[in-house]
Amino acid sequence: MTKLTIVEAAVEALALLDKPSSSKQIYSKILERQLYKFGAQDPVAVLRIQLERHCDSTSWSSEAKNKKFSKNDDGLFYLLKHEPIREVSYCISDSNQDNISLVWELAKQLKKSTINRIIDHLYTLEPDEFESFCRRFLERYGFENMHVTQRGRDGGIDVTGYLEVGISQLHVAAQCKRYKRSNKVSRPDIAQFRGDIQGDYQQGIFITTSSFTQEAKDVAFKRGCVPIVLIDGETLAEIMIDRGIGVSTSNIPIYEFEIDLV
Repeated sequence: MTKLTIVEAAVEALALLDKPSSSKQIYSKILERQLYKFGAQDPVAVLRIQLERHCDSTSWSSEAKNKKFSKNDDGLFYLLKHEPIREVSYCISDSNQDNISLVWELAKQLKKSTINRIIDHLYTLEPDEFESFCRRFLERYGFENMHVTQRGRDGGIDVTGYLEVGISQLHVAAQCKRYKRSNKVSRPDIAQFRGDIQGDYQQGIFITTSSFTQEAKDVAFKRGCVPIVLIDGETLAEIMIDRGIGVSTSNIPIYEFEIDLV
């Protein structure tokens, strides 16, 4: 039997699953059927990079020319009907500069993969779980005395607390919406939230798993009104990575020969 590549194994696994699936589900099916033997420390991350490279919604500089997969609104992969393709492997070049560029490219892909994994996890949370997650996130960011409000008691306010800014302290309120990717937060959503907090809070924060319409962005900061900070799913994941909130890092040494140091 011909040895399969990672992508070919993923195609076989998705065909067996016969439904949109996450990278973890695809990985489990690959292991179950022994379609491919992984040697990486984080095989699911490696698999996801290959899935993303061959996904029709990917725009990486190293994306594959022939696409094999697509994703639905929940971030699950499914098969596209294309002819079989051959997996292209990364190769180490004799040029140190080329190798460093390759490392940076892989680092960018791993970061994007981590962002997608964070967002995928957020979609698995129930609305009340997402509110609790946002409270913990804001506390780790630097907000103080954050607590989740009782549902239905404060309109669109889900979390409240305080933020130290210089020698002053801002009273802040947050609204947390676990929306699907296709369900964008609109201008009326922002206007309603501002109406709920105007006069009682100095800043509003609107956190969503999806994104914001341009009209919503336009009214977020309006003269004479309480400002609303907008945080979509990708921005939330980016902040988590930059601040090390729920994300660990691995330092990989990069070696370069310099005769003058001998």
